[in-house]
Amino acid sequence: MSTIGETPIDLHITPIDGRNFYKLKILSTYFSERAINSSRIFVETEYLKWLSKYKIIRTFTKNENTILDTLSNLTTTDYQAIRDIESKTNHDAKAVELFIQQKLAKTTLRDVSQMIHFGLTSDDINSTAYARCINQSLVDVYHPILHDIFLTLQAQAKKFKTVPMLARTHGQPANGTTYGKELGIYAYRLKECLHLLKTKKISGKCSGNVGNFNAQYVIVPSIHWISFAKTFLSHIAVPNTPMATQIAPYDSYIQLFQTLEHINLILLGLSKDLWTYASFGLLTQKRISTEVGSTALPHKINPIYLEGAEGGFEIANSLLEGYVRKLSYSRLQRDLSDSTIRRSFSIMFSYCLLSYQSILEGLHRLAPNVDAMKNELASHLEILSEVIQTALRKEHIPDAYDTAKEFFRGETHTLVEIQNFIATLPLPVARKKQLLALSPVSYTGLAKKLVETYV
Repeated sequence: MSTIGETPIDLHITPIDGRNFYKLKILSTYFSERAINSSRIFVETEYLKWLSKYKIIRTFTKNENTILDTLSNLTTTDYQAIRDIESKTNHDAKAVELFIQQKLAKTTLRDVSQMIHFGLTSDDINSTAYARCINQSLVDVYHPILHDIFLTLQAQAKKFKTVPMLARTHGQPANGTTYGKELGIYAYRLKECLHLLKTKKISGKCSGNVGNFNAQYVIVPSIHWISFAKTFLSHIAVPNTPMATQIAPYDSYIQLFQTLEHINLILLGLSKDLWTYASFGLLTQKRISTEVGSTALPHKINPIYLEGAEGGFEIANSLLEGYVRKLSYSRLQRDLSDSTIRRSFSIMFSYCLLSYQSILEGLHRLAPNVDAMKNELASHLEILSEVIQTALRKEHIPDAYDTAKEFFRGETHTLVEIQNFIATLPLPVARKKQLLALSPVSYTGLAKKLVETYV
Protein backbone atom coordinates (compact mmCIF):
# COMPACT_ATOMS: atom_id res chain seq x y z
CA MET A 1 0.00 0.00 0.00
CA SER A 2 1.56 3.26 -1.09
CA THR A 3 1.65 6.19 1.28
CA ILE A 4 0.06 9.49 0.48
CA GLY A 5 2.00 12.52 -0.63
CA GLU A 6 4.94 10.54 -2.02
CA THR A 7 4.29 11.14 -5.74
CA PRO A 8 5.39 14.56 -7.02
CA ILE A 9 3.09 16.26 -9.49
CA ASP A 10 5.48 15.71 -12.41
CA LEU A 11 5.07 11.94 -12.02
CA HIS A 12 1.26 11.88 -12.09
CA ILE A 13 -0.03 10.00 -15.11
CA THR A 14 -3.13 12.06 -15.92
CA PRO A 15 -3.46 15.79 -16.66
CA ILE A 16 -6.20 15.97 -14.04
CA ASP A 17 -3.70 15.57 -11.20
CA GLY A 18 -0.77 16.89 -13.21
CA ARG A 19 -0.63 19.95 -15.46
CA ASN A 20 -4.30 20.86 -14.91
CA PHE A 21 -4.49 20.30 -11.17
CA TYR A 22 -4.23 24.03 -10.38
CA LYS A 23 -7.47 24.50 -12.33
CA LEU A 24 -9.20 21.59 -10.61
CA LYS A 25 -7.92 21.81 -7.04
CA ILE A 26 -11.36 22.81 -5.76
CA LEU A 27 -12.71 19.41 -6.78
CA SER A 28 -10.48 17.73 -4.20
CA THR A 29 -13.00 18.98 -1.65
CA TYR A 30 -15.64 16.72 -3.17
CA PHE A 31 -14.02 13.91 -5.15
CA SER A 32 -10.64 13.09 -3.61
CA GLU A 33 -10.27 9.82 -1.72
CA ARG A 34 -9.93 11.83 1.47
CA ALA A 35 -13.15 13.72 0.72
CA ILE A 36 -15.08 10.51 0.08
CA ASN A 37 -13.76 8.95 3.29
CA SER A 38 -14.64 12.10 5.21
CA SER A 39 -18.17 11.88 3.83
CA ARG A 40 -18.39 8.19 4.76
CA ILE A 41 -17.36 9.01 8.31
CA PHE A 42 -19.93 11.81 8.48
CA VAL A 43 -22.70 9.43 7.38
CA GLU A 44 -21.62 6.73 9.86
CA THR A 45 -21.42 9.11 12.81
CA GLU A 46 -24.68 10.88 11.98
CA TYR A 47 -26.32 7.45 11.72
CA LEU A 48 -25.02 6.64 15.19
CA LYS A 49 -26.59 9.85 16.46
CA TRP A 50 -29.85 8.87 14.78
CA LEU A 51 -29.81 5.54 16.62
CA SER A 52 -29.51 7.58 19.81
CA LYS A 53 -32.32 9.91 18.75
CA TYR A 54 -34.61 6.89 18.26
CA LYS A 55 -33.45 5.53 21.67
CA ILE A 56 -31.94 2.40 20.14
CA ILE A 57 -28.78 3.32 22.03
CA ARG A 58 -28.18 5.68 24.94
CA THR A 59 -28.29 9.47 24.78
CA PHE A 60 -24.99 11.22 24.07
CA THR A 61 -23.52 14.10 26.03
CA LYS A 62 -22.67 17.41 24.38
CA ASN A 63 -18.99 16.51 24.47
CA GLU A 64 -19.66 13.12 22.89
CA ASN A 65 -21.60 14.74 20.06
CA THR A 66 -18.63 17.05 19.52
CA ILE A 67 -16.32 14.03 19.33
CA LEU A 68 -18.52 12.52 16.64
CA ASP A 69 -18.73 15.80 14.75
CA THR A 70 -14.95 16.18 14.55
CA LEU A 71 -14.17 12.65 13.35
CA SER A 72 -14.93 13.51 9.73
CA ASN A 73 -12.33 16.31 9.76
CA LEU A 74 -9.59 14.00 8.52
CA THR A 75 -5.96 14.89 8.97
CA THR A 76 -3.24 13.46 6.75
CA THR A 77 -2.43 11.03 9.56
CA ASP A 78 -6.07 9.95 9.83
CA TYR A 79 -6.30 9.37 6.11
CA GLN A 80 -3.15 7.29 6.12
CA ALA A 81 -4.53 5.26 9.03
CA ILE A 82 -7.63 4.42 6.98
CA ARG A 83 -5.44 3.41 4.03
CA ASP A 84 -3.37 1.19 6.30
CA ILE A 85 -6.52 -0.54 7.56
CA GLU A 86 -7.74 -0.95 3.99
CA SER A 87 -4.46 -2.63 3.05
CA LYS A 88 -5.56 -5.45 5.36
CA THR A 89 -9.35 -5.46 4.80
CA ASN A 90 -9.18 -4.80 1.05
CA HIS A 91 -12.52 -3.04 1.58
CA ASP A 92 -12.80 0.74 1.72
CA ALA A 93 -16.07 1.03 3.65
CA LYS A 94 -14.97 -1.56 6.23
CA ALA A 95 -11.73 0.35 6.71
CA VAL A 96 -13.72 3.47 7.56
CA GLU A 97 -15.92 1.53 10.00
CA LEU A 98 -12.90 0.08 11.80
CA PHE A 99 -11.19 3.47 11.87
CA ILE A 100 -14.19 5.02 13.64
CA GLN A 101 -14.40 2.15 16.11
CA GLN A 102 -10.72 2.54 16.95
CA LYS A 103 -11.20 6.27 17.51
CA LEU A 104 -14.29 5.76 19.71
CA ALA A 105 -12.53 3.06 21.76
CA LYS A 106 -10.37 5.83 23.19
CA THR A 107 -13.37 7.92 24.33
CA THR A 108 -16.44 7.67 26.51
CA LEU A 109 -18.26 6.39 23.42
CA ARG A 110 -16.41 3.08 23.57
CA ASP A 111 -19.55 1.35 24.85
CA VAL A 112 -21.44 2.14 21.63
CA SER A 113 -18.56 1.74 19.19
CA GLN A 114 -19.88 -1.60 17.95
CA MET A 115 -23.11 0.09 16.93
CA ILE A 116 -21.26 1.88 14.14
CA HIS A 117 -22.69 0.47 10.89
CA PHE A 118 -25.57 -1.21 12.76
CA GLY A 119 -27.81 -3.08 10.31
CA LEU A 120 -26.17 -1.46 7.32
CA THR A 121 -24.40 -2.65 4.20
CA SER A 122 -21.47 -0.84 2.65
CA ASP A 123 -23.56 0.82 -0.04
CA ASP A 124 -25.84 2.37 2.56
CA ILE A 125 -22.77 4.41 3.44
CA ASN A 126 -21.26 4.72 -0.03
CA SER A 127 -24.46 5.76 -1.78
CA THR A 128 -25.13 8.53 0.73
CA ALA A 129 -21.48 9.59 0.93
CA TYR A 130 -21.20 9.97 -2.84
CA ALA A 131 -24.60 11.66 -2.97
CA ARG A 132 -23.51 14.29 -0.45
CA CYS A 133 -20.24 14.95 -2.30
CA ILE A 134 -21.83 15.22 -5.75
CA ASN A 135 -24.81 17.28 -4.61
CA GLN A 136 -22.59 19.76 -2.79
CA SER A 137 -20.23 20.05 -5.75
CA LEU A 138 -23.19 20.93 -7.97
CA VAL A 139 -24.17 23.75 -5.61
CA ASP A 140 -20.66 25.06 -4.95
CA VAL A 141 -18.93 24.56 -8.32
CA TYR A 142 -21.07 23.55 -11.28
CA HIS A 143 -24.16 25.72 -10.89
CA PRO A 144 -22.05 28.89 -10.43
CA ILE A 145 -19.70 28.36 -13.39
CA LEU A 146 -22.53 27.37 -15.72
CA HIS A 147 -24.44 30.43 -14.59
CA ASP A 148 -21.35 32.53 -15.36
CA ILE A 149 -21.27 31.07 -18.87
CA PHE A 150 -24.95 31.87 -19.31
CA LEU A 151 -24.50 35.45 -18.07
CA THR A 152 -21.53 35.94 -20.41
CA LEU A 153 -23.50 34.64 -23.38
CA GLN A 154 -26.48 36.76 -22.39
CA ALA A 155 -24.38 39.92 -22.07
CA GLN A 156 -22.64 39.36 -25.40
CA ALA A 157 -25.90 38.50 -27.15
CA LYS A 158 -27.37 41.81 -26.02
CA LYS A 159 -24.20 43.77 -26.77
CA PHE A 160 -23.95 42.44 -30.33
CA LYS A 161 -27.66 42.09 -31.11
CA THR A 162 -27.46 44.56 -34.01
CA VAL A 163 -24.15 43.39 -35.53
CA PRO A 164 -25.22 41.88 -38.86
CA MET A 165 -23.65 38.70 -40.20
CA LEU A 166 -24.30 36.03 -42.78
CA ALA A 167 -26.19 32.97 -41.62
CA ARG A 168 -25.37 29.71 -43.33
CA THR A 169 -27.41 26.56 -43.81
CA HIS A 170 -25.64 23.44 -45.02
CA GLY A 171 -22.53 25.60 -44.90
CA GLN A 172 -23.86 27.79 -47.70
CA PRO A 173 -24.97 31.46 -47.59
CA ALA A 174 -28.62 31.51 -46.54
CA ASN A 175 -29.82 34.71 -44.94
CA GLY A 176 -28.96 37.65 -42.73
CA THR A 177 -28.80 37.39 -38.96
CA THR A 178 -26.88 39.10 -36.17
CA TYR A 179 -23.97 37.81 -34.15
CA GLY A 180 -25.86 38.59 -30.96
CA LYS A 181 -28.83 36.51 -32.02
CA GLU A 182 -26.59 33.51 -32.79
CA LEU A 183 -25.08 33.74 -29.29
CA GLY A 184 -28.56 34.31 -27.91
CA ILE A 185 -29.70 30.93 -29.18
CA TYR A 186 -27.06 29.22 -27.05
CA ALA A 187 -27.88 31.42 -24.05
CA TYR A 188 -31.56 30.52 -24.33
CA ARG A 189 -30.86 26.79 -24.66
CA LEU A 190 -28.41 26.83 -21.77
CA LYS A 191 -30.84 28.70 -19.52
CA GLU A 192 -33.50 26.04 -20.06
CA CYS A 193 -31.07 23.25 -19.15
CA LEU A 194 -29.74 25.07 -16.08
CA HIS A 195 -33.26 25.27 -14.69
CA LEU A 196 -33.48 21.50 -15.15
CA LEU A 197 -30.05 20.86 -13.65
CA LYS A 198 -31.01 22.63 -10.43
CA THR A 199 -33.78 20.08 -9.89
CA LYS A 200 -31.36 17.15 -9.99
CA LYS A 201 -30.01 15.63 -6.78
CA ILE A 202 -28.38 12.27 -6.17
CA SER A 203 -30.32 10.02 -3.78
CA GLY A 204 -29.19 7.32 -1.36
CA LYS A 205 -30.46 4.58 0.92
CA CYS A 206 -29.88 3.01 4.34
CA SER A 207 -32.16 -0.03 4.21
CA GLY A 208 -29.67 -2.84 4.68
CA ASN A 209 -28.19 -5.66 2.66
CA VAL A 210 -31.03 -6.24 0.18
CA GLY A 211 -33.04 -3.10 0.94
CA ASN A 212 -35.59 -4.70 3.29
CA PHE A 213 -34.25 -3.69 6.74
CA ASN A 214 -33.97 -7.42 7.48
CA ALA A 215 -31.56 -7.31 10.41
CA GLN A 216 -32.84 -4.06 11.88
CA TYR A 217 -36.43 -5.29 11.91
CA VAL A 218 -35.56 -8.57 13.63
CA ILE A 219 -33.25 -7.07 16.26
CA VAL A 220 -35.29 -3.93 17.04
CA PRO A 221 -38.84 -4.57 15.76
CA SER A 222 -40.32 -1.67 17.74
CA ILE A 223 -38.78 0.93 15.40
CA HIS A 224 -40.55 2.10 12.26
CA TRP A 225 -37.43 1.55 10.14
CA ILE A 226 -38.91 2.91 6.93
CA SER A 227 -39.62 6.22 8.67
CA PHE A 228 -36.22 6.04 10.38
CA ALA A 229 -34.42 5.84 7.04
CA LYS A 230 -36.49 8.59 5.46
CA THR A 231 -35.95 11.05 8.31
CA PHE A 232 -32.26 10.21 8.63
CA LEU A 233 -31.53 10.79 4.95
CA SER A 234 -33.53 14.01 5.04
CA HIS A 235 -31.45 15.06 8.05
CA ILE A 236 -28.20 14.69 6.05
CA ALA A 237 -29.73 16.33 2.93
CA VAL A 238 -29.87 13.21 0.75
CA PRO A 239 -33.09 12.23 -1.06
CA ASN A 240 -34.32 8.82 0.02
CA THR A 241 -34.69 5.84 -2.31
CA PRO A 242 -37.21 3.65 -0.44
CA MET A 243 -37.24 0.79 -2.98
CA ALA A 244 -33.75 -0.62 -3.36
CA THR A 245 -31.63 -3.75 -3.47
CA GLN A 246 -28.21 -3.80 -1.85
CA ILE A 247 -27.65 -0.57 -3.76
CA ALA A 248 -29.81 2.44 -4.42
CA PRO A 249 -30.83 2.26 -8.09
CA TYR A 250 -28.79 4.73 -10.13
CA ASP A 251 -31.78 6.48 -11.66
CA SER A 252 -30.95 9.79 -9.96
CA TYR A 253 -27.41 9.56 -11.35
CA ILE A 254 -28.73 8.77 -14.82
CA GLN A 255 -31.06 11.77 -14.76
CA LEU A 256 -28.24 14.06 -13.63
CA PHE A 257 -25.77 12.64 -16.14
CA GLN A 258 -28.20 12.97 -19.04
CA THR A 259 -28.76 16.60 -18.10
CA LEU A 260 -25.02 17.24 -17.89
CA GLU A 261 -24.50 15.53 -21.23
CA HIS A 262 -27.19 17.75 -22.77
CA ILE A 263 -25.53 20.88 -21.37
CA ASN A 264 -22.16 19.69 -22.65
CA LEU A 265 -23.59 19.04 -26.11
CA ILE A 266 -24.99 22.58 -26.25
CA LEU A 267 -21.64 24.06 -25.26
CA LEU A 268 -19.80 21.69 -27.60
CA GLY A 269 -21.91 23.09 -30.45
CA LEU A 270 -21.09 26.62 -29.30
CA SER A 271 -17.35 25.91 -29.27
CA LYS A 272 -17.51 24.45 -32.79
CA ASP A 273 -19.51 27.40 -34.15
CA LEU A 274 -17.21 29.98 -32.60
CA TRP A 275 -14.16 28.09 -33.88
CA THR A 276 -15.65 28.14 -37.38
CA TYR A 277 -16.45 31.87 -37.22
CA ALA A 278 -12.87 32.51 -36.08
CA SER A 279 -11.49 30.41 -38.94
CA PHE A 280 -13.50 32.56 -41.41
CA GLY A 281 -11.96 35.69 -39.90
CA LEU A 282 -15.32 36.79 -38.53
CA LEU A 283 -14.06 36.86 -34.94
CA THR A 284 -10.97 38.55 -33.59
CA GLN A 285 -8.95 36.92 -30.83
CA LYS A 286 -7.43 38.71 -27.88
CA ARG A 287 -3.66 39.04 -28.13
CA ILE A 288 -1.73 38.00 -25.01
CA SER A 289 1.87 39.17 -25.51
CA THR A 290 3.51 36.37 -23.51
CA GLU A 291 1.62 33.54 -25.22
CA VAL A 292 2.81 31.52 -28.22
CA GLY A 293 0.42 30.24 -30.89
CA SER A 294 2.90 28.14 -32.85
CA THR A 295 6.54 27.12 -32.49
CA ALA A 296 6.97 27.64 -36.25
CA LEU A 297 4.52 30.42 -37.13
CA PRO A 298 5.06 33.51 -34.95
CA HIS A 299 1.96 35.28 -36.25
CA LYS A 300 -0.56 32.73 -35.00
CA ILE A 301 -3.20 33.21 -32.33
CA ASN A 302 -5.02 29.92 -32.02
CA PRO A 303 -8.50 29.40 -30.53
CA ILE A 304 -6.99 26.93 -28.07
CA TYR A 305 -9.65 27.39 -25.41
CA LEU A 306 -12.40 26.46 -27.85
CA GLU A 307 -10.42 23.44 -28.98
CA GLY A 308 -9.63 22.46 -25.39
CA ALA A 309 -13.29 22.73 -24.44
CA GLU A 310 -14.27 20.57 -27.40
CA GLY A 311 -11.80 17.83 -26.45
CA GLY A 312 -12.85 17.93 -22.81
CA PHE A 313 -16.53 17.70 -23.68
CA GLU A 314 -15.87 14.69 -25.90
CA ILE A 315 -14.12 12.89 -23.03
CA ALA A 316 -16.74 13.86 -20.44
CA ASN A 317 -19.66 12.89 -22.66
CA SER A 318 -18.08 9.57 -23.60
CA LEU A 319 -17.95 8.78 -19.88
CA LEU A 320 -21.46 10.12 -19.25
CA GLU A 321 -22.89 7.97 -22.03
CA GLY A 322 -21.06 4.95 -20.64
CA TYR A 323 -22.35 5.65 -17.12
CA VAL A 324 -25.95 5.92 -18.27
CA ARG A 325 -25.70 2.68 -20.20
CA LYS A 326 -23.88 0.73 -17.50
CA LEU A 327 -25.61 2.01 -14.36
CA SER A 328 -29.13 1.38 -15.61
CA TYR A 329 -28.79 -2.26 -14.54
CA SER A 330 -27.02 -4.24 -11.83
CA ARG A 331 -27.36 -8.03 -11.77
CA LEU A 332 -30.02 -9.26 -9.36
CA GLN A 333 -29.39 -7.77 -5.92
CA ARG A 334 -26.09 -6.21 -7.06
CA ASP A 335 -22.82 -6.84 -8.82
CA LEU A 336 -19.74 -4.92 -7.80
CA SER A 337 -18.87 -3.47 -11.20
CA ASP A 338 -20.79 -0.32 -10.29
CA SER A 339 -18.20 0.41 -7.61
CA THR A 340 -15.43 0.55 -10.22
CA ILE A 341 -17.57 2.83 -12.37
CA ARG A 342 -18.39 5.11 -9.44
CA ARG A 343 -14.71 5.65 -8.62
CA SER A 344 -14.25 7.27 -12.04
CA PHE A 345 -16.92 9.95 -11.58
CA SER A 346 -14.19 12.40 -10.58
CA ILE A 347 -12.63 12.08 -14.04
CA MET A 348 -15.88 13.02 -15.76
CA PHE A 349 -16.57 15.92 -13.40
CA SER A 350 -12.99 17.14 -13.87
CA TYR A 351 -13.25 17.24 -17.67
CA CYS A 352 -16.62 18.97 -17.40
CA LEU A 353 -15.10 21.68 -15.22
CA LEU A 354 -12.04 22.07 -17.47
CA SER A 355 -14.30 22.54 -20.47
CA TYR A 356 -16.57 25.02 -18.69
CA GLN A 357 -13.50 27.03 -17.69
CA SER A 358 -12.21 26.91 -21.27
CA ILE A 359 -15.53 28.01 -22.79
CA LEU A 360 -15.69 30.94 -20.37
CA GLU A 361 -12.11 31.99 -21.15
CA GLY A 362 -12.73 31.55 -24.87
CA LEU A 363 -15.77 33.81 -24.79
CA HIS A 364 -13.79 36.55 -23.06
CA ARG A 365 -11.03 36.32 -25.69
CA LEU A 366 -13.29 36.65 -28.74
CA ALA A 367 -14.99 39.64 -30.32
CA PRO A 368 -16.88 40.06 -33.59
CA ASN A 369 -14.93 41.45 -36.52
CA VAL A 370 -17.74 43.83 -37.40
CA ASP A 371 -16.33 45.00 -40.72
CA ALA A 372 -15.60 41.45 -41.88
CA MET A 373 -19.11 40.34 -40.94
CA LYS A 374 -20.73 43.25 -42.79
CA ASN A 375 -18.53 42.82 -45.86
CA GLU A 376 -19.22 39.10 -46.11
CA LEU A 377 -22.95 39.66 -45.77
CA ALA A 378 -22.95 42.50 -48.30
CA SER A 379 -21.14 40.32 -50.84
CA HIS A 380 -23.93 37.74 -50.92
CA LEU A 381 -26.71 39.58 -52.73
CA GLU A 382 -28.30 36.27 -53.66
CA ILE A 383 -29.80 35.93 -50.17
CA LEU A 384 -32.42 38.50 -51.25
CA SER A 385 -33.96 35.79 -53.41
CA GLU A 386 -35.99 34.63 -50.43
CA VAL A 387 -37.78 37.92 -49.89
CA ILE A 388 -38.34 38.36 -53.62
CA GLN A 389 -40.03 34.97 -54.05
CA THR A 390 -42.05 35.61 -50.90
CA ALA A 391 -43.26 38.94 -52.30
CA LEU A 392 -44.35 37.17 -55.48
CA ARG A 393 -46.25 34.59 -53.41
CA LYS A 394 -48.02 37.37 -51.50
CA GLU A 395 -49.27 38.84 -54.78
CA HIS A 396 -50.43 35.35 -55.90
CA ILE A 397 -48.05 35.32 -58.84
CA PRO A 398 -47.89 31.82 -60.40
CA ASP A 399 -44.57 29.97 -60.18
CA ALA A 400 -43.23 32.52 -57.68
CA TYR A 401 -40.53 30.26 -56.32
CA ASP A 402 -39.38 29.02 -59.74
CA THR A 403 -39.14 32.56 -61.07
CA ALA A 404 -36.67 33.50 -58.38
CA LYS A 405 -34.90 30.16 -58.63
CA GLU A 406 -34.28 30.49 -62.35
CA PHE A 407 -32.66 33.90 -61.90
CA PHE A 408 -30.64 33.30 -58.74
CA ARG A 409 -29.70 29.64 -58.32
CA GLY A 410 -26.05 29.00 -59.04
CA GLU A 411 -25.56 32.50 -60.43
CA THR A 412 -23.67 35.57 -59.23
CA HIS A 413 -25.40 38.87 -59.94
CA THR A 414 -24.50 42.50 -59.40
CA LEU A 415 -26.77 44.83 -57.49
CA VAL A 416 -27.78 46.51 -60.75
CA GLU A 417 -28.73 43.17 -62.30
CA ILE A 418 -30.89 42.31 -59.29
CA GLN A 419 -32.54 45.74 -59.40
CA ASN A 420 -33.30 45.27 -63.10
CA PHE A 421 -34.76 41.83 -62.33
CA ILE A 422 -37.03 43.31 -59.65
CA ALA A 423 -38.18 45.96 -62.11
CA THR A 424 -39.43 43.23 -64.49
CA LEU A 425 -41.55 41.48 -61.87
CA PRO A 426 -45.38 41.83 -61.91
CA LEU A 427 -45.47 43.53 -58.52
CA PRO A 428 -47.13 46.73 -57.30
CA VAL A 429 -44.90 49.81 -57.44
CA ALA A 430 -44.84 50.13 -53.66
CA ARG A 431 -43.66 46.54 -53.26
CA LYS A 432 -40.94 47.01 -55.89
CA LYS A 433 -39.77 50.12 -54.10
CA GLN A 434 -39.61 48.19 -50.83
CA LEU A 435 -37.53 45.40 -52.40
CA LEU A 436 -35.19 47.82 -54.14
CA ALA A 437 -34.43 49.48 -50.81
CA LEU A 438 -33.32 46.21 -49.21
CA SER A 439 -29.72 45.14 -48.82
CA PRO A 440 -28.27 41.95 -47.29
CA VAL A 441 -26.92 43.98 -44.34
CA SER A 442 -30.38 45.30 -43.48
CA TYR A 443 -32.09 41.96 -44.14
CA THR A 444 -31.79 40.52 -40.61
CA GLY A 445 -35.48 40.20 -39.74
CA LEU A 446 -36.39 40.30 -36.07
CA ALA A 447 -33.00 39.10 -34.82
CA LYS A 448 -32.63 42.09 -32.51
CA LYS A 449 -36.18 41.73 -31.16
CA LEU A 450 -35.71 38.02 -30.48
CA VAL A 451 -32.65 38.75 -28.36
CA GLU A 452 -34.44 41.50 -26.46
CA THR A 453 -37.45 39.25 -25.82
CA TYR A 454 -35.97 35.88 -24.99
CA VAL A 455 -32.35 36.24 -23.88
